[in-house]
Amino acid sequence: NQDIKIKHLELEAVKKDIQIANRLQNPQIQSNVVIGNVALGNSSQAGLALPIEVMKRGVRKKAAIEQYDIKETELKQFEHNFKLQIMQAYFEVLYAKSVFKIQEDRMKLFERLVQITTDRPEDSVSYEIDNLKADIQYATQKIEVNRAKSEMLAKQFELNKVLNTGDDSVMYDTYESTLFNDWAFLKIKLPEYNFIEKIALEYSYMIRIKDSNIKKAELEAKLAKRQRVPDVTLAGGYAWQAHPKAVNYGGAFVGVGMDVPILYNFTPDIQKAEIFLQKDKANKLVYEYQLKFAFKKDYNLFKYSAENMEYSKHIL
Repeated sequence: NQDIKIKHLELEAVKKDIQIANRLQNPQIQSNVVIGNVALGNSSQAGLALPIEVMKRGVRKKAAIEQYDIKETELKQFEHNFKLQIMQAYFEVLYAKSVFKIQEDRMKLFERLVQITTDRPEDSVSYEIDNLKADIQYATQKIEVNRAKSEMLAKQFELNKVLNTGDDSVMYDTYESTLFNDWAFLKIKLPEYNFIEKIALEYSYMIRIKDSNIKKAELEAKLAKRQRVPDVTLAGGYAWQAHPKAVNYGGAFVGVGMDVPILYNFTPDIQKAEIFLQKDKANKLVYEYQLKFAFKKDYNLFKYSAENMEYSKHIL
């Protein structure tokens, strides 16, 4: 499936973000050369400066790892949904085939009815009216057969669209011809609702994603607060006097610099990170609340649909 391939590529890209988040700052080459008589009392310098992040790189890496876990779980969720989409599309093809077969069988009955009415003596009572009715019913049923066939083909195209193999020279179809062959799925014993809800809440991919989003938001809030910790720059190199009359004294020098958050103290960044943390926590609560109602709806829908299918089995 081409969509799954794309998701795997996206996951590989996010994996690189971990290395990016764990990066060290590149050193800087610095030089300061004085020219002219000013060089008699002042030195020229050449050296390196290395910026060092303080208390940020580790948290940023953890946040990137959490983002990778989110994308990995999203891939599993996508693959799970893909399987469900295939199952649904597969069933819809079988349903359309079943309807098409029923309509074909009905057309054979109407065709037989036309033959019966035509074979009657022409002087029989209501001969022309019965023939006309039979012809109309037969023609109407032809329309229904064509409509059912069109719907069946549309469902087959939809199944192949869901599969998305990238090869349009192959048209995949169902193994079974109709839904009338096997009723084995009706024998499934439906567990109690509380058990299903407990399992679903424990293993739901979406809830795992919500939890990871919260962890990531907590790390990003922590990182925002640590932006107030000053970063340090260490420098060092060689100094000399670049003047012909100067005494040839030279030697090493060291220096240190610091980013002081005075003009901007990152308060908006911290507040924004806290807002996103609250949002992710609220999203999880909302999802769990809505998920429980969706479970109840689907549980009862499946339960009573299975009962109705059993009744239909006896009727057929």
